[in-house]
Amino acid sequence: MPGALDLSMTDMHSIWLMPAAEDAALLSAIVEDLARAFGSEVFSPHLTLVEDRPVEVEALTVRVRAIAAGIAPFAARIEGIKTGEPFFRAFYALFEAQGPILALKQRAIGSIAASSLSAFMPHVSLAYGVTDTPQRRRLSWEMDQRLAGHRVRFDRIGVVRSAQTIPIAEWEVRASVPLV
Repeated sequence: MPGALDLSMTDMHSIWLMPAAEDAALLSAIVEDLARAFGSEVFSPHLTLVEDRPVEVEALTVRVRAIAAGIAPFAARIEGIKTGEPFFRAFYALFEAQGPILALKQRAIGSIAASSLSAFMPHVSLAYGVTDTPQRRRLSWEMDQRLAGHRVRFDRIGVVRSAQTIPIAEWEVRASVPLV
């Protein structure tokens, strides 16, 4: 198929919407605090647009530039702090699927990975793999009181070597495309 991405490469990449420096620092500090509290992994806060694609980084970066074209940095409101059973959605900040977040996801679906838009739940994880305990419920409530309504500014899209099959400590941003 003309213009199709080469899926023969074994290196896995994801596409992350990345918070601007000030919000990245705030969210990173929360991730670190929760990792200490739960004994869980530390990772860079991000909003996943596409995950686990076996694609060569340069080809994917070209596609990401096209996805980002014409979308300026923007702020999105945290709707609340939620918890769940899936490992990568155990403790997270939820955003509405609207505005630039939705536009970027729609473009990513059209260009990189066809998927169901109805299943898209934009979020920034704050802790991975933490189980339902009184401590998780208490910390979730505290974070909700602190962060619900906070607007996170996003200013770039990362092409990241990451996948569910790659250890979190080995995730690496390989390219960064600014929103302009």
